[in-house]
Amino acid sequence: MIKVHCFVSCVCEVIKKTPGVDHRPFYFGVWDADFSVSEQKVLSYHSEHTQHDNFKSWYQLLYGVEIKPWYDDQQSKQHNIATLVEMVETKPTERNIMVMLDMYHLPERENKFNQNPFPHFVMLETTDDPDIWFMWDPDFRWEGPLPKNRILNAINQPTVGGGYYFDAIDIQHTSEDTVKAYFAQSMKLTQNPFTDALRQIVTSHLDDDRFVLSELDTALREIPVMAIRKYAFEHAFAYFWEALSLNEDEFENWCDEIESLVNGYTQLQYRCMKLAMIGNPDLATAVFDLLDLQDQREFAIKHKLQQVFEQWSELSQPTSVLAHA
Repeated sequence: MIKVHCFVSCVCEVIKKTPGVDHRPFYFGVWDADFSVSEQKVLSYHSEHTQHDNFKSWYQLLYGVEIKPWYDDQQSKQHNIATLVEMVETKPTERNIMVMLDMYHLPERENKFNQNPFPHFVMLETTDDPDIWFMWDPDFRWEGPLPKNRILNAINQPTVGGGYYFDAIDIQHTSEDTVKAYFAQSMKLTQNPFTDALRQIVTSHLDDDRFVLSELDTALREIPVMAIRKYAFEHAFAYFWEALSLNEDEFENWCDEIESLVNGYTQLQYRCMKLAMIGNPDLATAVFDLLDLQDQREFAIKHKLQQVFEQWSELSQPTSVLAHA
């Protein structure tokens, strides 16, 4: 599976290992997951205000597991690292411990997006060697031992902060009512927040004197990290497609459409880099044309997914009343 969202990948790992429980519905919230645009009109997949509250709430509703924070923003970095060390070294078998670190400071690990900084969630546990910890990185499908001091150095960076734990016990089967409620909450049929934000950023750098066109490429440098979130559509299509026993060829066609959507953002970034480098506003026409095409692609995907969801809803039987919906 391709990297989609590090927080979601970490918490889904235990679900994928639980017989009879499906992790795919949890990805409904990923294709339009939160991001930030600063006052300087800079796009960022993570900010100090990112709390993942929506994911935490729905994880508990879907699977009955509470994700609890252990990282305390009111305490010093050293205090939080001491807390982490104690938790990792004394954790019970069923406990999963997540921490945010800056992958830029782990050059021995892959950094395919060439980001600096690169905030990223992983999971940790001890090994037989007290100086070596074991890292689980489900988002990159990587696992292996690394020096404890190198890991702690990457956690100790001022660019990152955060951590959670959850216990892999009493994982519940998700009711169809809960799946329906989460899908309804996640699906934005009349807007594409990511493309809307990109359009706003480009427009601001063109028309607002507070911003410099030559800095547009820097403002949009994190496009690749967020574009891959659109692969979450595949999980949703697969979940409903399988339940309805629909045509496999048509499923593959929609996967190709999703691939075109993701690749379209790469093309968009190149066009914005060219616009920023040359500084000719006439080049903006090609940028806005592609933004419009991206909207068309994503709306088509969303409306097809909504159609399939409604087919599935008609066939499924209510299993419980979701009081939180």
